Amino acid sequence: THSFSMSFAHTLVGQLSTSVGLINNPQRSAGFKVLKAPDVPSVLVELGYLSNAKDEAQLLSADWRGKAAQSITNAVALFASAKAGTGTGG
Repeated sequence: THSFSMSFAHTLVGQLSTSVGLINNPQRSAGFKVLKAPDVPSVLVELGYLSNAKDEAQLLSADWRGKAAQSITNAVALFASAKAGTGTGG
């Protein structure tokens, strides 16, 4: 599942980077228990921090949230179609 998670994370980062912009080196690993389950692939998406004025402004923007949500939706669709053998994936 680690490989599955890393592959999906790559697709997700690709989609988000074209619409909302990301920090340098956005795809990272962490030892969080929720990300370490041996039988469940997983990714953690952090879109900003309320303690950061720029992040807060983006998170309050309906347009920005819509772009982020659409990017996540696109990543799921791309990845699912690639896994089903009907698309190219990210």
